[in-house]
Amino acid sequence: MFARPPRRRSPQRYAQRFPQSIPQISPQAAGTLRAACVAAALALLSACTTVSEPVRPQARALPDTERPVTHPGATPGERIVEIATQEWTRWGGQVVRVGRDDTSCVTYSPAPAPELPEMAEAEPASPAQAGTPRAATTDTESKSNGNPPPVTSCLSFPDGTGMEATPLGCTLARRYWGIVGETPSCRQITQGSWAWSAVFISWVLRKAGLDERQFLTGQSHSMYVVDARDGILPRPAFRIEPVPAMPRPGDIICAGRGRDRYLEDIAEIGFGTTPMHCDIVVAVDPAARVVRAIGGNVQQSVSMEEIELGDSGQLDGVTNSHMPWLLVMRNALQ
Repeated sequence: MFARPPRRRSPQRYAQRFPQSIPQISPQAAGTLRAACVAAALALLSACTTVSEPVRPQARALPDTERPVTHPGATPGERIVEIATQEWTRWGGQVVRVGRDDTSCVTYSPAPAPELPEMAEAEPASPAQAGTPRAATTDTESKSNGNPPPVTSCLSFPDGTGMEATPLGCTLARRYWGIVGETPSCRQITQGSWAWSAVFISWVLRKAGLDERQFLTGQSHSMYVVDARDGILPRPAFRIEPVPAMPRPGDIICAGRGRDRYLEDIAEIGFGTTPMHCDIVVAVDPAARVVRAIGGNVQQSVSMEEIELGDSGQLDGVTNSHMPWLLVMRNALQ
């Protein structure tokens, strides 16, 4: 006889193979668990995409709750321009003309002209005029019978004078130093070793909302210029463009100064070691060949510079020897 084949069984359910009771979860608890899992996933994703530490050393800012107001929907470039302009207004609206005649002259200042030796023969101001805002004598106002205007017609403010030497100027400038964790005295504010043009730029960009992935603050312009040149940031707000170039509002324009005034190669800029000056472009008038830029510690104040462009109609390094522009930090967040 043939053996009967074994009887096939239908597949067992999980509960039949493991008859112990299976723990159940309530709908409310299930929702809580799902929410916890989603939160954990988001936290993990955030940890992967957030830069916890700057990519280079950066001074820690002092506590500050000031939040400048800009128009709703403003782009990063527009916020930079608006905040720089607000600061210029708070300082009294000083204007400096950077002309094609190799001069850099204050054409308007809320501060009285400094008493300099070469101005001793000028007619003294009346008591009523002594403390009032004044416009400096311009080239067109000078009565020189067609000859070049005398040096005294080009108003300038040496260290220790001008708006930074006033209580208001001290208060405003100390705010900028706070962005790099410093609290200089009013006496230090007026000294060349505490030049505050770079911290002004740093303060404005932070107040405009740029974070550490986009811009890192510094006491020296060359710090953030090198950052942009070398592309060290994950979301850089600026890229470097050599001159000649036509800047746009929201860009930053920079020149060498001191021993490096006539520096020509951007690659030679040293991090924190190359003396420079930079301004924030707030307006461009190609027809008039004028760029308007706002900078800190310009003639001892926050000043608007009216920069006359060269023959090419662009910003260049040869039109004005006082400010031989080297580069444009092009705003990449427009």
